[in-house]
Amino acid sequence: MAHHLYVLQALMLGLLEPRMRTPLDPYSQEQREQLQALRQAAFESEGESLGTGLSADRRRSLCAREFRKLGFSNSNPAQDLERVPPGLLALDNMLYFSRHAPSAYSRVGNRLVLENSSREDKHECPFARSSVQLTVLLCELLRVGEPCSETAQDFSPMFFGQDQSFHELFCVSIQLLNKTWKEMRATQEDFDKVMQVVREQLARTLALKPSSLELFRTKVNALPYGEVLRLRQTERLHQEGTLAPPILELREKLKPELMGLIRQQRLLRLCEGTLFRKISSRRRQDKLWFCCLSPNHKMLQYGDVEEGASPPTLESLPEQLPVADIKALLTGKDCPHVREKGSGKQNKDLYELAFSISYDHGEAEAYLNFIAPSKREFHLWTDGLSALLGGPMGSEQTRLDLEQLLTMETKLRLLELENVPIPEQPPPIPPPPTNFNFCYDCSITEP
Repeated sequence: MAHHLYVLQALMLGLLEPRMRTPLDPYSQEQREQLQALRQAAFESEGESLGTGLSADRRRSLCAREFRKLGFSNSNPAQDLERVPPGLLALDNMLYFSRHAPSAYSRVGNRLVLENSSREDKHECPFARSSVQLTVLLCELLRVGEPCSETAQDFSPMFFGQDQSFHELFCVSIQLLNKTWKEMRATQEDFDKVMQVVREQLARTLALKPSSLELFRTKVNALPYGEVLRLRQTERLHQEGTLAPPILELREKLKPELMGLIRQQRLLRLCEGTLFRKISSRRRQDKLWFCCLSPNHKMLQYGDVEEGASPPTLESLPEQLPVADIKALLTGKDCPHVREKGSGKQNKDLYELAFSISYDHGEAEAYLNFIAPSKREFHLWTDGLSALLGGPMGSEQTRLDLEQLLTMETKLRLLELENVPIPEQPPPIPPPPTNFNFCYDCSITEP
C-alpha cells in the first residue's frame, strides 16, 4: 500500500512536468497578460496604477520599474522565466500566491512582496528571483519529472488532502523564505546562503511526513534559522564522534589540565600589563595609566603614563598593591566609579568594561578602579584577578578558549583511531582466574 501511495503521489506531481519544462513565450498574449496581472495585484491595488494619461514610453518605463521592484532581474520579465526548469511553473506559483493569499502578497498584509522592495538598498528580498529558485527547489525535493522507483515507499499524506497541494506548498514556502531572510539579516549577496537554509528547513520538515498542510506550516515555522544552526552543529559533532560517552568522559578528564593552562595564560597576560584610561569627574577620558602583575604574582604595580609613550618598565611604576591585601573583585554596576557617575548613556556604555578591586588601606577600605579598553581585555583581567584570588574563571572568553582547547586536544588524542568505531560502552572486564598459582621460570631456556 505504501508503494502504491508513493506511485500515486509521483503521478500527481508528474502532472506539473509539462509546465516545468515549458519556457515562457514572450510573444504569447496570454502569458503577457498573466505577468501584467501579477504586477497589478502588487501595485495597482495600492493605488499605484500607471494611469491612462501617460505616454506609451512613460507607461513602459514605469511598468519595467515595477517589475524590477518585484524582483525580476530584467526589465522584460519574460527573460527571467525562460529557464527550464522551472519554466511556466514558477509563473503559475506566483499567480496562485497573488490570487489565493492576497493578504500575504500585498503590502496591506504581511508585505512579503513590497515590504523591502521600495527601498533602494541591497537588503530587499527579491520576490521573483526567490519564486523561481524556490520552484526549482521544490521540484528537486519532490522529484517532479523523475521516473518512479519500483520499490520506493516514501510518500507524504499532505499531498492527498487537496487538489492544488504543490501551489499551496509554494505559498507556505515563499513566506518561510522571507521569514528566514529577515532572521539572517541577509543582503542580495547572501541569496544562495538563504536558499541553502530554506532547503534544509523544507527537507527536514518533509522528512517528518506531516499529515496536512497546516501541520507542515506549523512544523516548518518552528524550525527557525537559529535552530537549523544548532542542528547542524549537533549533527557535525555526532559525525565526528565527539558526543560518544567515551569521548565525553575523555573531555571531562582533560578539563582540569586545560583550565590550568588557561589560568597560566591569564596570569601571564596580567604580567605583561595593560594601558587603561582614567575617567575624570567631568566624564571625559583624559589620562592613561598602566597596571601589571609582578613576575612572582605577589604585587600589582601601576602608575600614570603619558599618552604616546611606550609601556613603562616594572621598576619605574611608583605604586604597588600586595595581592594578599585584595579582598574582592567587583564588576559592572557594583563598581564604585560607575555608581558615582549616575545612569547616563555614556556611563551605561562603560558598565560592561568596568571592574574594581577592593583592598585594605589601613583601617579603611579602598578601591582600585579600571575601565578596560575592550571586552576581551575585560575578560582577561577579570579572569586573571579571579585566579589570583582563588576564584573560578567564569567569563565567556574562558568558555570559548576551553572549548577550542578541548576540541583540539580530543582530535589529537584520536588521530590514531581514524575510521575505527568508538563503542558506546566500554568492553567487559573478564573474570579473574580460578587460582593464581602460575609463574614464569626465567632460568629455563627455550629450545
